[in-house]
Amino acid sequence: MICNRPAPPLPHLYISEEITNEVSTFIRNHINVLLRVSEDITLDRDSRMFVKVALSLLLISVIGSLTDFLTLVYTGIVILLTVPALYERYEDHIDRYALMRYRYSQHLFVRFDAQFISKVQK
Repeated sequence: MICNRPAPPLPHLYISEEITNEVSTFIRNHINVLLRVSEDITLDRDSRMFVKVALSLLLISVIGSLTDFLTLVYTGIVILLTVPALYERYEDHIDRYALMRYRYSQHLFVRFDAQFISKVQK
């Protein structure tokens, strides 16, 4: 008793078995997809994905070494709030430039694949 008042009643908390099974199935399916992709990368069936993962990890490492977590979160929030508005305003210009950069990066990857990755696979 606090201040001569009875404690408020606590609600009965219950998670049904059906919800638990659905959540566990959802998590299991996503983990299996992740493991399949990891297996493909490991067994060298998907060299493009391997390069993407390696470059993504390198980028995360570089960004992580340049800043601390709080600054990274703050910067991420600012970017998430401003980028959609800027994209709506300059959508045509951004789409044209992004398509041009995408085609150029595909060209670079084809050259990189022909010069280095195909030699590693042989």
